[in-house]
Amino acid sequence: MGSVKPVLLFLVLVPVFGMAQLAKDSWDNLKQLRPAQKVEVMDRSMKSLRGPFVSVSEEAITLKVRKNPVSIERTNVVRVSVRDNSHRSRNMLLASGILGGIAVAATAVPLMAGSNEGNSCPACAAAIAAGFGGGAALGAIPGSRTVYRAKK
Repeated sequence: MGSVKPVLLFLVLVPVFGMAQLAKDSWDNLKQLRPAQKVEVMDRSMKSLRGPFVSVSEEAITLKVRKNPVSIERTNVVRVSVRDNSHRSRNMLLASGILGGIAVAATAVPLMAGSNEGNSCPACAAAIAAGFGGGAALGAIPGSRTVYRAKK
């Protein structure tokens, strides 16, 4: 009887996750884009075009590429993605904490080995600072979010 609950939960959640994935195949999702928002459009030949969003119609999406408007027909669009900056601060803190923690753990042995002699480890301090700083820089890199994906 105890194994019935996980199975029922699985059967309820799988269709929910499936519907969330199917939502990306709607061309209407492109109506949420704002003018001048940075987008990337992948066409059928796997050529990627990047630039500010201009407009969308039922037939095509238009963006500026090198200051010129370029329209890609709906039938040629494979995927449309936007830059996602919404979690940049969180990602910076998380990556900084992880890489900084790794640096602290990696330098703890040399620091403890030299602690009874009164020696410090300047290379260890530099490694820890590089870990925290590198993590913050890595977390600051913006990701992208797929807004539209063509049906296969």
